[in-house]
Amino acid sequence: MSWEDVRDNFEKAARFGIDSKFTWFKDKKITVTDLVNEELIPLAKEGLAAQGINAGDIDFYMDIISQRAKLNLNGARWQLRAFTKLKKETSMDEAVTVMTSAIYENQNLGKPVHTWELPELKDLLDYRPGNLRVEEFMQTDLFTVSKDDLIELVAKLMDWRKIRYMPVEDQKGNICGLITSRLLLRFYSQKGISIKEGNKQQTVEDIMISSPIVIEPGKSIIEALHIMREKKIGCLPVVTDGELIGIITEMDFLRISARLIERLEP
Repeated sequence: MSWEDVRDNFEKAARFGIDSKFTWFKDKKITVTDLVNEELIPLAKEGLAAQGINAGDIDFYMDIISQRAKLNLNGARWQLRAFTKLKKETSMDEAVTVMTSAIYENQNLGKPVHTWELPELKDLLDYRPGNLRVEEFMQTDLFTVSKDDLIELVAKLMDWRKIRYMPVEDQKGNICGLITSRLLLRFYSQKGISIKEGNKQQTVEDIMISSPIVIEPGKSIIEALHIMREKKIGCLPVVTDGELIGIITEMDFLRISARLIERLEP
């Protein structure tokens, strides 16, 4: 086999894993799963037998590898499927916790990964969110605006995305303000400005909170909860050296409370 083919196979394996298709001897094109079952396992069995390894042990362990290949399911693929499923049902922090708990339980049972069922939210009985850090809990899929954007645009964007808080960023990605639904309501009610009649030149800078209270990602969510409660605010932008990287809102805490209450139900 040429060095170029070996290097190409290595890069494919690193990039695509179990979905790779290799160039084998005599320029044969073969998938990973077929290569394992048709070429490598027979060679491995023959070599292990020649070294006097117990036949039962050979069959047991080679069958695990064979079944992984046939089902196209290894540990990495199982984790991706599990996380993708759970992320649609709950938050990232709880999805990771449920998945990790399922991995731990299955490993303790000694079950091969290709036999693992995908985890369910109900499988996690002892969820303690108080130990979470802000960076594990915050929302990172953010919509932001700049201070020069028109208020009308921001109002429509917040209504479209059904969000109550909109961070304001400068050109370097640093947070410089915060728009809330309450500010928008106050603006339109006090000024009497409608979309059709209003002064469309007024911008975010005219009404934003210019120095919002923020929190660092390494803090605990208990600390975040205390800040929001004491300051009577509904959200905390998460920043690192002034750069906005996430946000925590009261809805995140409501979600956790709901999950904990549901678990108390018989």
